[in-house]
Amino acid sequence: MLETILIGVAGVLVLFVAVVATRPSAYHVERKLEVAAPAELVFGVLNDLHQFAGVLVLFGSPWEKRDPNMQKTFEGPAAGVGQSYAWSGNKEVGRGKMTIEESVPGQKVGMKLEFVAPMESTATYALTLAGTPAGSFVTWSMEGNHNFIGKAFGMFMNMDNMLGTDIEKGLAQLKTVAEGRQVAIAAAAAAQADAD
Repeated sequence: MLETILIGVAGVLVLFVAVVATRPSAYHVERKLEVAAPAELVFGVLNDLHQFAGVLVLFGSPWEKRDPNMQKTFEGPAAGVGQSYAWSGNKEVGRGKMTIEESVPGQKVGMKLEFVAPMESTATYALTLAGTPAGSFVTWSMEGNHNFIGKAFGMFMNMDNMLGTDIEKGLAQLKTVAEGRQVAIAAAAAAQADAD
């Protein structure tokens, strides 16, 4: 009897591994949002990882708030291609690095996101901007390839919803930051006009 159960369990495991192995590894998640601030202002937030880290949401909450003792290191230029942001923290944040690989003023910022621990993973972010009469339209996409564990996890969780929720929250934070700066700029300009 026990032998039959063990053979059945082994068969289910082999079937599960075979199904996971045939699942596609590539993924692409994309969300969009209109921001009442010009593309150049939004680009300034995206093109500087000191600022972008403040709007990044990963695993459901703002990245900078997940571990107050997280060690952060910025390297490279003050902004743009080559600037990197590395972190190391508790089990929740692990270790990783983000690097700006593409920067087209007022139009696009491309980043490489590398997780080292607790699980290795690499993804890319593309943040594109288009001017609108009311400000700018931001498209934030994330893509990469799942390893075996990621493919198995994807059988039970909707990865587009999970990753997409983080991107939506990040876009909302970006909107708050950019629109707040736009209001401050407009108020400063109005004060200057009154002073003149």
